[in-house]
Amino acid sequence: MIPSAARTEMRGVYGDRLKVAVSAPPEGGKANARLIQALAGWLEMRVDDVRVESGHAGRDKVVAFSSIMEDELRDKLNRLLRGAGPMRRTDGS
Repeated sequence: MIPSAARTEMRGVYGDRLKVAVSAPPEGGKANARLIQALAGWLEMRVDDVRVESGHAGRDKVVAFSSIMEDELRDKLNRLLRGAGPMRRTDGS
């Protein structure tokens, strides 16, 4: 994750990781919250079903998803990465 970016957007896949830029500073959990909001929006999930599992204070994070089967999550991620879904926040951030 890249905090304090000009806008929140998916920057691509690097190895087995997604690179996401967020338009929030890393202080006070703001960047993590923006990451969760963006992922939930892009994957059409509830914010409550996405959480940072580890890496809260670092750039590398493990994100956990609930209320979704693994194969459905993989399908949504694949569609997102192929550009079938929105890659930027719609609120201008």
